[in-house]
Amino acid sequence: MVDSIILILVSFAASFGFGLVFRITGKDLFLAALGGALTRLVLILLQTCISERFVYVMLSALFASAYGELLANLTHDPSTYYIYPSMIPLIPGDLFYYCITGAIRANATLFSQNALSCLLTLLGMSVGFVLSSTIAHYIRKTLFRSRRKVTKGAQA
Repeated sequence: MVDSIILILVSFAASFGFGLVFRITGKDLFLAALGGALTRLVLILLQTCISERFVYVMLSALFASAYGELLANLTHDPSTYYIYPSMIPLIPGDLFYYCITGAIRANATLFSQNALSCLLTLLGMSVGFVLSSTIAHYIRKTLFRSRRKVTKGAQA
């Protein structure tokens, strides 16, 4: 439990730092960092009930991207302000490190175990991001069409 809280706080700090580099300011920076903490929370919760890395990372990425899209619509800021910092906790830096270490040391076991996990994590992040962006696109498109019909009806 304490480890999970530490991971969530570190994710907040990492997303906050990324937001600073991305030149996000004010309340937007806090919201972007909060997205990282919430994404880590979702990841931890999903890991407890789903054993497949691809699935729990994909669902976490879907959450992070949906969070970013929702905040972008509410604050009228670009969605990248919130999506990219929210995705920071999902980046498999440790897996990549051990994968490369295995390759350099010619340790096939270390390399193959971590390479597969790293690949599944990156693939899950990509699929979750694309799914959320696609869903957001169609929601915006549907809302635009319905507003357009209302506007045409009011003009007639």
